Amino acid sequence: MMLTMTCVRAGLAALLLLAAQSALAQSSGFAAEGTAFQAVLLPADGKTVLYLADADSNAPTVGALVEAEAGGWQGVAQASHAGGVYELAWMPPAEGADVTLIVSGGGRDDLLLIQGVRPPPLPGPPAAAPLIAHWTHWAGGGAIGAVLVTMVLLGRRRKAAAAVLVMLAAAAPAFAHGGEDHGAPAQSSATTPLQPGQPIPMSKPTQFLLGIRTETIEPREAADTVRVVGRVIPDPSGYARVQPSQPARIVSDPNFPIPVPGQQVKRGQVLAVLEPTLTNLERGDKRSSLSRIESQLAITERDLARQEALGGVVPVKQVETTRIQLDQLRRERAQIAGTALGRELLLAPVDGVITDVHVVPGEVVGPTQALVEVVDPARLRVEAVIHDLLLARRVAGAQAVTRLLPGEIFPLTLLGVSPRMDLQDQGVHAVFRVEGGQAVNLSIGMPVDVFLATGATRLRTAVPRDAIAEMGGRQVVFVRTAPELFEARPVKVERIVGPLAEISEGVKPGDRVVTQGIEQLRAGR
Repeated sequence: MMLTMTCVRAGLAALLLLAAQSALAQSSGFAAEGTAFQAVLLPADGKTVLYLADADSNAPTVGALVEAEAGGWQGVAQASHAGGVYELAWMPPAEGADVTLIVSGGGRDDLLLIQGVRPPPLPGPPAAAPLIAHWTHWAGGGAIGAVLVTMVLLGRRRKAAAAVLVMLAAAAPAFAHGGEDHGAPAQSSATTPLQPGQPIPMSKPTQFLLGIRTETIEPREAADTVRVVGRVIPDPSGYARVQPSQPARIVSDPNFPIPVPGQQVKRGQVLAVLEPTLTNLERGDKRSSLSRIESQLAITERDLARQEALGGVVPVKQVETTRIQLDQLRRERAQIAGTALGRELLLAPVDGVITDVHVVPGEVVGPTQALVEVVDPARLRVEAVIHDLLLARRVAGAQAVTRLLPGEIFPLTLLGVSPRMDLQDQGVHAVFRVEGGQAVNLSIGMPVDVFLATGATRLRTAVPRDAIAEMGGRQVVFVRTAPELFEARPVKVERIVGPLAEISEGVKPGDRVVTQGIEQLRAGR
């Protein structure tokens, strides 16, 4: 039974697929293009749908005022829920009409004339042969279903499955075109590879759906760049390494838990509690000094109390001297008890985020060991290694990119170039500041590619380098030649300057090159 149901599903899927393929069609509208906008009209269902897009970027135009006039009719287009789609309460006559559109939007005005707008053709009566073939086709499908059901009811499951597969294979040609000669099957246009220079039609609704975007070719000033390697480093004013002042042991204090990486801390917050480690001899010496000071402190406190009790008998100068001695002894006791025998609190010197913690409770640490590292993620720098000494003197600015964050560009400002050559990498180091508040997206130690701006150059025909595709072993760009027509043009790339490419052959200033949706056009959709 499971085999039979599987065959049923396969047969239904095949029927639905063939029906869907026979229903696919691209409708082309009536189009016009001006200096600021492009418009496509599609009359249907008692109204005319207007697709309005920007002439340069091909992006849908939203919030525009469109006044239309055709013959003796005038009206204003009403915006629909879809971006760039408007509706006109008008249908063209059977003989056709010219439509004038006055478009205002985004501070720009344009006048468009669309000629020969006609209603969609009415469906005519089908020919006799196709009609017979049509009913024969569905009769064949019904016969297949009847045979399938009958055989299942009779319990011949495997034979039913085989019969269905054979009948579907035999009936497959009937799904193509009724009343046509199929002796030599024609090659499908969908499988024909797209050739350079071949026009590619694409309706405006499809362009809106796929997000096709264009850019106008024009001369540009581009920074001449050189790529070098670099890495992200912290800003010294926003970075701290916390170290103990003497050998000590890490104490587990529930009031001051050891922080974890990623934790936000404030300046002055306790990061760790230390207990100094002393030898028996050092500890005995400190305790002896502490006992001596405490005995002197007790004697001085009694002397001060007696002198204050005598009132005017004791000179005022002697009373003040005793008070000064008492304060000094108290400070000495606090110093010995706090730094030698007591606990030490490590405090955060800056606001930031904990990056590393190198201690655990009970561990003995020394003065040269960094226990906790704190960094301000909004204050980072980029260090680049330059091996060309002449190039290092001409650096004016830079941009950084990384494969770990594709699509993001980090503008950099040069802070300085070291005059010393590093012995390990045999280059000079240039330090840059990350601008635009984008430093929070970077991490310390992240490798980056730094594009050094060493001067300006003029590109006669510049296109984004991502707009260049490869087709049949040749480099091509897709140019929009009409609102609903594109063309794949072979080009010759003269040079690559940063994100731009200079084209010497194939395009000219003013052409609109596709920058988004290239893969869809490359597939010929």
